[in-house]
Amino acid sequence: MDTNENQSLPASIDNDTDRGLRQLKTMLAVFFSWRFSVHLALFFTAVALPLAFYLRTYDSAMIKITIMQLGCITALTIWLLGSISEGRIEIPSKIIPFILPALLLLLWNAVRFAFSQYRIAALNGFITQEIFLVTFMLTLLSFSGRDLRRAVIIILSGWLVTILYGFIQFFGVDPFAWKGAFGGQAFSTMGNPVFFAAYLLLCAPLASALASDDENPLWLRITAAIFSILGAFLIVRTGVVIEKVLFIAASAAFMLLAWKFLKLKNRRIVIWLNSICIIVCLLASTNLTGFKKTNTDFLLETWKGTVSLIKTQPWLGSGPGSFVVRYPSFRRSQIILIEHKHNTETDHPESELLEQWSDAGIPGVFFWLWMFGMLLYGGWKRLSDYRSDRISVYGAGIYIALTACLFAMLMTVSQRFACPGWLIYFTAGLLGVFCAHQPHKPDTVLALPLPFGRLRLVFVLLISAGAAFAVWNSALIFKSDTHHNFAVFFSKQGEYKNALEEYAKEVHGSPAYVMGQYFMGNVYQDCNKPEDLEKAVKQYRKVRNMAPDYVNVHFQEASALQKLNRIPEAIERMERQVQIDPVWEGAWRKLAELYNLAGNVEKTKIAEQKAEEAKALWENSTTPITTPKKLKE
Repeated sequence: MDTNENQSLPASIDNDTDRGLRQLKTMLAVFFSWRFSVHLALFFTAVALPLAFYLRTYDSAMIKITIMQLGCITALTIWLLGSISEGRIEIPSKIIPFILPALLLLLWNAVRFAFSQYRIAALNGFITQEIFLVTFMLTLLSFSGRDLRRAVIIILSGWLVTILYGFIQFFGVDPFAWKGAFGGQAFSTMGNPVFFAAYLLLCAPLASALASDDENPLWLRITAAIFSILGAFLIVRTGVVIEKVLFIAASAAFMLLAWKFLKLKNRRIVIWLNSICIIVCLLASTNLTGFKKTNTDFLLETWKGTVSLIKTQPWLGSGPGSFVVRYPSFRRSQIILIEHKHNTETDHPESELLEQWSDAGIPGVFFWLWMFGMLLYGGWKRLSDYRSDRISVYGAGIYIALTACLFAMLMTVSQRFACPGWLIYFTAGLLGVFCAHQPHKPDTVLALPLPFGRLRLVFVLLISAGAAFAVWNSALIFKSDTHHNFAVFFSKQGEYKNALEEYAKEVHGSPAYVMGQYFMGNVYQDCNKPEDLEKAVKQYRKVRNMAPDYVNVHFQEASALQKLNRIPEAIERMERQVQIDPVWEGAWRKLAELYNLAGNVEKTKIAEQKAEEAKALWENSTTPITTPKKLKE
């Protein structure tokens, strides 16, 4: 018997070794699989977006736009090539109700953009919206319910750093050049208090979910709880009222949701943690240096102007990204008086619903409401079905996070920017995954066959070439913003030749491209030679072809035309300027001067009277507010 036992031992060891090798092989196969690579690309984007900023570009958040573009290009390319390698595209039937409206909105946006007359100026807005939708669909296609916890941890890893940096700013030791850019308001790595507040609003319910998962290590749960409380303090220090109110509402809603759906231990932790966060929110000081509260009149007047814009093309819209181009014609005078500036650009209407309507018309609004309506309904249904499932803890956090962000979408602007906008759609995709997670029900997969043989090779080459082209253009767009920053610097120093050389290096897809062309006209006009003034006029007309009422383009062109003694043309431009900005005293004075040069005494008197009225309005206007708009001159 001893002999037999000794002989059986090596066989047992061999079996254990084989099993271990098989497990290792399986792990390596998963790690190097294309599906896991899609996850890595999206996870990297989720962490890098909130953290990255670069102060040598004109917009410190330009690096976020670039990261978002590269991350989406990488994930989409891997998914396409991986699907081709398997010869088919797999679409689980459970995600079809959630992915269908997003796909229709993506295609509708592409069609409307193709027929839009504002493609150059609207390009950045169009690309951003399509990237959001592609990210949402990729998340649905490549994630499963088992990935939700990992995804939440990845998102919150960036959140931890932003909170630490937010407290560095709070204590006044910010080492970067933008220190104090918003007075006492915290903005962390977002570069803007509004974006930081929206990001904290998104992450707070996710952190509560992580802290309430009793299967997590104790140190992880304690860390999530502590930083949740710190985040509650910082959202007050951003000075953004809407997100603060929504933060409190989301915390209360999570407690109610936990009481209704989660098991006892999870429920207690959620209630205690969110109660503390609400108390911190209510007690934290809002006595901020340089802080001006958002004026509700600003929102109302912006919405009124947007409604007027929508009425001109209510059915089909004017194309994705076109709001920023068309809005100046509909901006109400009260907005100019509230902001106390004539030279700002309103990028978005402070309401996602109104922007979808103005850009994509009734079909766009329908698809958008369908997409998020299905997510909210499906999330509620899944929470009702799986009260004791560990995944439901994270599903509850994701559900509250997205719901809070959807309310913010209706009243703020942050969701249209790379961060937190991209993360909102990524989180929406995770909620769709949670909705489709039904472990006790069999799932069917819709398999779309892909070509084989040489045709497959052609597809691979086309996809690879397209990805390389997209990456190259994204890099050029980022570089353009650097050129723009240097051009502005040279222009302010009076080094006009260097400034013009830098502006000329900008590419069409750059968000600052139209601004750069406008600034080139200003530089030519500053040179003040007849040949330069002619170039200035050409530049301003080039700008008007892309964005008809861009900032003060009519005023600037009229000034150049006056110097060239082309008075009738100058009058025409200045009449348009006072039409879109009737509370600008300087514009009316300039128009009165032009009427006088043309010998029109009656119109001169009328323009002078309008100038006096504008002056009185300006002097009696309200205190300007802080908004996330860029100064254009």
